[in-house]
Formats: sequence, structure tokens, C-alpha cells
Amino acid sequence: MTTALTIGMALIVVMLIVSFIFAVLMRQRLTYPPGPFPWPFVGNHFYLRKLTRVLGGQHLAFLELSKLYNSGVVSLQLGASKVIVISNAKLIQEVLNKEEYDGRPWTEFIKIRNFGMKKGITMNDGPDWKELRAWSIRTLRSIGFAKREMTELITNELKLILERLKDNSVQHIRPAIEPAVINVLWTLVTGKPLHYDLRLKFMNLLNRRMQAFDMAGGLLSAFPWIRYVIPKVSGYKLLVEFNQELKSFLMDIINDHKERYVEGSKADFIDMFLSEIFKHEDKKSIFTDDNLLVTLADFFIAGINTTTATLDFLFLQMANHQNVQQKLHKEIDAVIGSNKFLNLEDRINMPFTEAILTECQRIWLVTPVIGPRRVLCDTTLDGYTIPKNSTILLNIFCNNMNPEFFPNPILFQPERFVKDGVYQPDKNIIIFGKGKRRCPGESLAKTAIFLLFAGVMQRYRLLPIPGKETIEAEIGTGLTIAPKPYEMLIIPR
Repeated sequence: MTTALTIGMALIVVMLIVSFIFAVLMRQRLTYPPGPFPWPFVGNHFYLRKLTRVLGGQHLAFLELSKLYNSGVVSLQLGASKVIVISNAKLIQEVLNKEEYDGRPWTEFIKIRNFGMKKGITMNDGPDWKELRAWSIRTLRSIGFAKREMTELITNELKLILERLKDNSVQHIRPAIEPAVINVLWTLVTGKPLHYDLRLKFMNLLNRRMQAFDMAGGLLSAFPWIRYVIPKVSGYKLLVEFNQELKSFLMDIINDHKERYVEGSKADFIDMFLSEIFKHEDKKSIFTDDNLLVTLADFFIAGINTTTATLDFLFLQMANHQNVQQKLHKEIDAVIGSNKFLNLEDRINMPFTEAILTECQRIWLVTPVIGPRRVLCDTTLDGYTIPKNSTILLNIFCNNMNPEFFPNPILFQPERFVKDGVYQPDKNIIIFGKGKRRCPGESLAKTAIFLLFAGVMQRYRLLPIPGKETIEAEIGTGLTIAPKPYEMLIIPR
């Protein structure tokens, strides 16, 4: 009887413990964002990949999940990582402007991307990041970002683009644009142009890298061990190859700057960074060779592909919207004429051109999902508990396509940003981010996009190829979205 009583009490204790654990888990589940059931080991990784493939983009997959679970906040288990996706305009604005969401996760994908160092300004956080980011923005402005020197550099590249477009009336316009974008950024940062053959090699590497990954990091982030099993399929081999090439490029130029460095003669970003290194070499400082290397990588990885893809979408939409193109040509002819090259001062007199740039990026933003963010402390969002160190992804697509902000959001209507003949951007639109992680290269990107787009449109008319009413370009997805290669008719005006 004593034995039976002992067994009975033990069973009661076990049941109480199980009930307690179940109650805790249920309580956590009720306060944690909803999401699909995570399968052992793989979580939701393959489900998300399938949904992305079927719908045509990760941003569309996230939007579908938001509708399915009737929540602007959805949780996913991607391998060993818990990821929270925000697909609600109000909540996105909240996250972008709160410091507790300013961190960066340190996944296997990010470790490799950063050469194994938590450095630089893109995939870094904390006090050192804040200091380095603020210094970098000030320095970029001082060396020509959004100034006359940058305008002259872009105009020189524009002349080369216009020459390339003469070669063939039917072509894909991106290969003529991308080398120019690479050289503008490279010259501003390093002080000298990049040889054309090296531009093409660099361009090829960047495009392959962008297509191999998504904002969640792909297979490599979800299953870090997979690099040992299938290094090529997981993207590990490609990422390592890209890093080796990029590091070699950058170290050559850094070492060349060190050999030529003369105190007081600071011609570019690298010179100015080296000046800080030498100034602080006797004490602990953010100004180190490692921080310089990763910061330079941040500039090129983030800036080149996004600017080129944005221009690609712009030219595609001009070919597909002849009525918009006609109004654009009318404004260009009235403000600039047909002979002289435009400059940045012309921009204020070209509201419809500005509206086209904004409307195209609203609908076809090349970074529809941004992040990843790391939550710096336990917090709540829309009533849900968001634990410290959670990874957050922001589905900007749902903000920019919100019908409450932009009526008939799927329609390409640049006129929505022109009021009484004046360009008026909407405060709700997100293109370069917001808050403390707003894109540091925004001024360069805006200037390059305006000058290259308007400069090409001043001299050419873009049309679908003969026999076609529109260009039906497939959209490629990855870390960014961009039109896959397509052909258009390019006619001198």
C-alpha cells in the first residue's frame, strides 16, 4: 500500500510538472506572434521557399502569411533561428523609429559576409557602430557626395553610357548602366577609376551573390552545418569566392593608399580613414584596418546592385508606359533642351521626373524586405511579446502598397506625387529606410539615379521590341529584386 501511495504521489507530481510546463508554453504561445507549425530540425525553411517560389518573391510570401494568420506580425522558425516578420505599415514605422530594434543578428551568413568580423556599418551595432556610421556619413559628404564633383563624375559616365547605347537599337539596357554605377562609387571612395574589365568581373560577382541569397540568409543561415555537406548548393562556396575576390580588390587599394599617403593630403574616403588610423594608433579606436575593410565592402555590396536595379526598373517602366514617357520628354525638353547636359540644379524644376522616380521605387522597390534587425531587449509589439535577440524582418512592400496611403496602389501614377505643379513626396513612403539605420548612401543613390535616368531619357526613346505592346520581364528575386534580362527598342530622339 505504501508503494502504491508513493507511485501515485509521484504520478501526481509528474502530472503537475507537465501541466505547469504546458501552461507556460501555452501562455508563451498566446503572447508570441502566430505562424506556421515549425517542423523538427527544418522549421519553416522549405515551406517559405516553396511559398516564395509560387508567389514570385519573399515579400509576397510574407504578405500571404500575414493574411493567412490575420496578423501584421508573424513568426517563423528557419532552421535553428526564430524570425519575426512585420507586414503592417503602422508597425513597420514603429520598429524603424525605436532604438530597441537597431541591433544586427550574427548569423553564419553574416559572419562570412563580414569576413568573420563584427565590424563596418551595415552588419554591426553598438556604440562603435554608431560612432563609425556618423563619421562615415560626414566624410562621404565632405568628399563629394551630393556635390559638384560627384555630378561631374556621373556626367562623364553618362556620356559613355550614351555612346554604348548607339551600338545596337535592340538591347538590354542594364549592361550599359551597371559599369557606370560601379565606377562612380569606386572612384568616390578610392580616388581613382576602376579598369573596365575589372568592373565587369566585379559586376558578375555581385549579381551572382545577390541572386543566391534572400534577406533571411537562405540555407546557410538556417542550417550553418550544411556548408560542409553541400558547399556549392548552400551558397557557401559562392560567398567565400566573392569575399576572396572583394577582399583582394580592397586590400590592394588600401595598401596602395598607405604607400602613397601624405599627411594633410586627403583625396578620398580611404585617405581620410587612414588619417584617423594614424592619429589614433597609440590608443584603442574604431579606426582600424579591419573596420576600413568591412566598411568599404559595405559600400560596394549595398550600393551598386540596388542603384543599378532601380534604374533597370525605371527604364522598363518607361518602355511600358508611353504616356508617362511622353510627359517626361516634354518636361525634359522644356527644362534642359536637347543639347546641353543636365545638372543637379535642374532637378528642382523637374517635378514630374522626380515623381516618376518616387512612384517607380514605391511599386518596384528593389529591397522590398529590409533587415535583419536584432532586438536589443525584451519588448512588445502589437500586444505580442518579442524576446531579446529575436531577428526581425520588415516587409516594406506592404507599406508602400498600402491603399490607405496610396489609392489604387498597383497603378503606376507618378501624378500622385505632384500637387499644383510641385513635387510633393508622401511622408508614409519608405525607400531608403528610416531612423538610425537609414541608408548612409542615400544622397549618392538619389543623385546617380536622377542624372543617369534623366540623361538617358533626354537623348533616347524607349519602346517594346517590334510586334510587342509591352515588355513582359520576369522579376528575379534574392537579396534584392530586379528584372531578368529583357530586350527593348532604344531610338535616338
